[in-house]
Amino acid sequence: MALDIVLHINKGELDFGGSAVSICAFNETETLDSKNAIIELEIDELLNLTVINNDSLTHDFTIDGVILADNDIAGYSQETFQLSFDELGAWRFYSSVSYGEYIGATGIINVGLTEETCFFWNLFDLNKELTYDLASAELEYIPSMYLPELFFINGDHFPNTLEDEDALVSVELGDTCYITIVNGGNMDHVMHFHGFHAEIVSAQVASDRVGWSKDTVPIKKGEAVVLQLVANLEGIYPVHDHNLIAVTNTGFYPGGMITQIHVGQ
Repeated sequence: MALDIVLHINKGELDFGGSAVSICAFNETETLDSKNAIIELEIDELLNLTVINNDSLTHDFTIDGVILADNDIAGYSQETFQLSFDELGAWRFYSSVSYGEYIGATGIINVGLTEETCFFWNLFDLNKELTYDLASAELEYIPSMYLPELFFINGDHFPNTLEDEDALVSVELGDTCYITIVNGGNMDHVMHFHGFHAEIVSAQVASDRVGWSKDTVPIKKGEAVVLQLVANLEGIYPVHDHNLIAVTNTGFYPGGMITQIHVGQ
């Protein structure tokens, strides 16, 4: 059993509520979209992945602990990768160059949950002025005095997150669902659930937290976690980053990393 997928590395300028930024992303077409691709696999399913680089600069396709070398993709070229995973969990794939990873080129691979109800939160943060120097490779790092202004779930901010069927958790009373969270951003984030505790069933960075049941879940930079949530309360409940700056759009509240859980609504 094998799955054939083509991804495009796209880079360009997008506008978020009047804030223009330079963005890089892994998309399913050659059209730039700030929402990176989500790949769902069965355990031990072979993935044949072709990555087309539509940027003039060389990128790579990296998965921590899985693909770390021989993964370059020259500008305006393509490469093919074969991989599979032998356990349930989530992995972050990304372009590790500064003009990729630091401006949004991070996607999600979810393994072993194709028969389950799943939702996906790809977290990202940006300083809009830095994005242009990063995109052109004039700046090769995030400065220590990093002050992000834009905060995203799946490439968009609240209230637009409520229009994203992957970000808005919508289930029936008594359902069990899974939420995969990847932090591809440039700082740690902490997601807080109102009304529910979620159990960590997989974590790539802080694996010692597997089995914890929490209403507040730290998501370290580079982390990929899978949470299990049992919808035992009916109603509408917010979920948000506990860092106050991360629930704003360029300083205006509410915005940023906020979504909701709808149970029986």
